[in-house]
Amino acid sequence: MNAAATGRTPGTAYPFGATYLSGTAGTLDFHQLPVEPDEGLPQTFDCLIGGTAYDFGLYANLDAAADDPPQTLYDLAAPNRIGAPAPSPGYLVLRVVRLGSEGPHVEFLRKLVAEPELVHHTERLAIRLLEARLARGNLNGRGHYGSRIVIGVAQLWA
Repeated sequence: MNAAATGRTPGTAYPFGATYLSGTAGTLDFHQLPVEPDEGLPQTFDCLIGGTAYDFGLYANLDAAADDPPQTLYDLAAPNRIGAPAPSPGYLVLRVVRLGSEGPHVEFLRKLVAEPELVHHTERLAIRLLEARLARGNLNGRGHYGSRIVIGVAQLWA
């Protein structure tokens, strides 16, 4: 889905809580971040969470052959479905910057791991990567190739 199809404008702050993601991490209410996989990676967007503005940056480090077709999907959460351990084809990196009167403050810059119970923490947020399927065509490119990235975020305190 592109930004026009969702009514989203790139670079615009979106109200937190548009989509609820059930959370198993205690009583935290996780909400889906407005990642637009069809816009490709890297990607940045602003999001207002609990009255605080955040700037999110997301990129992929992917070991993909240059001659792979654009529709080739890489499941970064389950790199090997055969059963034998194997290295992942890549990973996502998320940067979270809190915007405030004292200037921008980097709260989080880390590789994300898609494990059901793993919760990453910043000073004020909890973050979960729930799904990470990236098509070769969305690596530095736009288009509808079947990429799906689902990241949940919750406030740690109000």
